[in-house]
This record gives sequence, structure tokens and C-alpha cells, in this order.
Amino acid sequence: MSGNADESLPIILNEMQSRMVASQRQLSIVRAQMRNCEREAKLQDLTMEQLHGLGSETRVYRAVGKMFIRESFDDILSIAQSKRDQAQEESKMLSKKCTFYEKESGEAQTHLKDLVNTIASHTGASS
Repeated sequence: MSGNADESLPIILNEMQSRMVASQRQLSIVRAQMRNCEREAKLQDLTMEQLHGLGSETRVYRAVGKMFIRESFDDILSIAQSKRDQAQEESKMLSKKCTFYEKESGEAQTHLKDLVNTIASHTGASS
């Protein structure tokens, strides 16, 4: 039985290490996505700020591919506001994912440390 446990420890160690690496990878992806959402929201805020400074009588255009189409001032303003709101909502959702992956990574790291200590104690006891 002891031989079986000694053989399974490296397998469990590998699994915990893989789980921790996967969690950290997902965490870095989610953080990058959050930064992109925050950047988009800030860009839309700046766009809205600039539009408010122009006044509602100003001609405004929206880029469509390589062309520009004239739009009403209110339409452009509402598009910028909806993009900002969408980016903020997505950022909130990603924040929850980030919390989950931080927790999962921490748990995997704790389990990995416990497993290494167990292996070290078995090795020390065998000597």
C-alpha cells in the first residue's frame, strides 16, 4: 500500500502543478481582457466628452470601413454611450471571472505546497 501511495504522489503533484499553471494562464488572459474593456470604456468617455464640447449643431461622422457616414449628433452620442456601458458591463463580468481564477490559482498553489511537504516528509522519514 505504501508503495502505491509513493507512486501516486508524483502523478498528483503533476496534476496540481498543471491545474495551477492553467489557472494562472486563464487569470492573465482575463486580466488582459479587463484592461481592454477599461480602455474601451475610457475611450468612449473621452469621445462623449469631446462631443459635448462641440455642441449639438456640429456635423458629425461615423467611420464605416474606409468611408465616413454623416450621422445625427444624438445618434453618435448614444452609440458612444452604449459602447461605454457595454464595456463597463463586460468589465464587471470579467472581474468576477478574475476573482474565481485568483481563488482557484491560490487553492492549487496551497495544495501543491502541501503535496510537496508531504513528499518531503515521506522522503525524510524513509532516510
